Formats: sequence, structure tokens, C-alpha cells
Amino acid sequence: MQLRVEDIKDHRSGLHIEQSVEQYPILAQLVKDGGYVFRTPVQVDVHVNVVGGVIELDGHIQVEVEIPCGRCLTPSVYSLSGDFHQSFVEELPNITGEDGEELELTAEEMGLELFDGEAIDLDDEVQQQVVLLLPTHPLCDEACKGLCVECGANLNEEPCQCAEKKVSMHFAALKDFKVEK
Repeated sequence: MQLRVEDIKDHRSGLHIEQSVEQYPILAQLVKDGGYVFRTPVQVDVHVNVVGGVIELDGHIQVEVEIPCGRCLTPSVYSLSGDFHQSFVEELPNITGEDGEELELTAEEMGLELFDGEAIDLDDEVQQQVVLLLPTHPLCDEACKGLCVECGANLNEEPCQCAEKKVSMHFAALKDFKVEK
């Protein structure tokens, strides 16, 4: 979604966005490759304010997603919700140091995003915020036992037969070692 700058100049405005994940390329890729299932559209409420040439976005994102557990692969549902703030400028301001010399800072170092002057692409910002809200280690339960590395059995549902034949592999490389006298 493009936010046209001329529509918001010199006043405060708000909007509600509700789009499916297919509108966001990175989220669509998570669905395709990562087994993620977005159960609701991405919902965003954004308040826009213009202050001295800086366009400030304050937003709130909500989405429900089903993600495979990182240990046992059982689907787990997460209700993701978060707030964000981002400032956009057409060109970077000149910053001078204590000695009066001009400092060269990037937009990222100043906490600003550049835009082309006509529109701000909100899809990139929304997509980035959703990715930041995703859990890095999704678990169905903190006590999840995971899958057996030998037979693949879900250890939360049943004990596997591999557990009975525990063998230490610490010295497996030495099993055929012969000492000559």
C-alpha cells in the first residue's frame, strides 16, 4: 500500500489496513517454504503525523499465525501483536558536530527512512514489523521433548524404542582400533 504524501501534508491522519499475506512477498515465502499458516489477514492501524518535514508513523499490527514447533513440528498458534514507530524524510538533514564540522551520518544511524517525495511504501514497513514479531524459536510447549534423532518418534506422544539401547558414541571412532605389541 502506498501512502501518498500530498494526502497527509500538514495534518494528522489515520488509516486501517487489512491485507492477506500474499500482498507481502517475504510473508508469502514463509507460507510457501517454512510451513507457516497465517490464520488471519495482517491488520494494521497507522496514525500519521507531519512534524517539520518529518513524516512520523505510529502503528499497531495484529495477525494470527500457525508455526511448526521447533522441536517436534507440531503446529502451534501464535497471536502476534505489536506497536511500531518509524520516521520518514525526503532528504537527510545536515548535522554538525561540536567543532562546527559537518558529520556524515546515514539514515539508519539517524533512525530515519528515506522516501522518494511522492509516496511511502507501507508494505515494506508492515512486512518488516511482522517478521520482527515472529518467534525465533517457536515451541508448542516449554516442556516439549521433541523428536527422537534416531527413529523420528514424537517423544511427547510416546517413548521410542531407541531409548532402550542407549550407547555412548564418545569412543565410536576407536571401535576398530587395534594395538600392536
